[in-house]
Amino acid sequence: MRDLDPFMLLAIDIGNTSITFGIFAGKRLVRHWRVGTKGASAASIGHILKRRTKDEGRGTMGGACISSVVPRLNPILTKVIRKHFGCKALFVSAKNAGIGIPRYDKKQIGADRLVNAVAAHKIYKKPCIVIDFGTATTFDYVTAKGEYGGGVIAPGIRIINDALSSMTAKLPKVPITKTKRIVAQNTKASMQSGVFHGYVGLVDHIVERMKRETKTKPMVIATGGFAKLVAKHTKSIEKFQPFLTLDGLRIIWERNS
Repeated sequence: MRDLDPFMLLAIDIGNTSITFGIFAGKRLVRHWRVGTKGASAASIGHILKRRTKDEGRGTMGGACISSVVPRLNPILTKVIRKHFGCKALFVSAKNAGIGIPRYDKKQIGADRLVNAVAAHKIYKKPCIVIDFGTATTFDYVTAKGEYGGGVIAPGIRIINDALSSMTAKLPKVPITKTKRIVAQNTKASMQSGVFHGYVGLVDHIVERMKRETKTKPMVIATGGFAKLVAKHTKSIEKFQPFLTLDGLRIIWERNS
């Protein structure tokens, strides 16, 4: 790979549905990709890294920063990164994220939520609500001081959509999409209308209540797999940041270096 900064960082966000990889050259995200979490093993991850990072061999990658909510994969990533790049892996936790957590139970908070909070405050330097549309959808409040102020966990839009068909006898599995009308004329469109527009309403209601409880006017930021689909149809979301988590991993690595 040409014209890259000397220091390179591998950022990895391990979620329940997918694993997102990013390569930073200095502060610049130069490459990113996503794979499924299900069935991930040392062999499959090693193969993917070898194929995707053929220009960054042993000694070129300066380190790896990882956010994980799937504990079984942590030792696998540590081993693969050491073998392939010969560098250390930093797993984000409440101890090293570099963010104040005055009220929330530090043992329970997900690393991904801390990473998003760190990135949001670094970018906007004001109170924020970060909505991460993943397997679950998380709403996290970041104070004006940059502290983690708490949040909400809701079932993700895919979970809701899948449950609607899997837990009923006659309802089919349908793709998640926006419908032009709320009042649909067939079962498939009725389901799509309920899931999509119902989820938009869920987002706007939770954000409204969070603003009321915190008595602030935070910047509302969306990230995660379904953010692009949902965000532009809400009243509350102001910014779409597809690489917020990867940026947060880079920031946390820099704070710990």
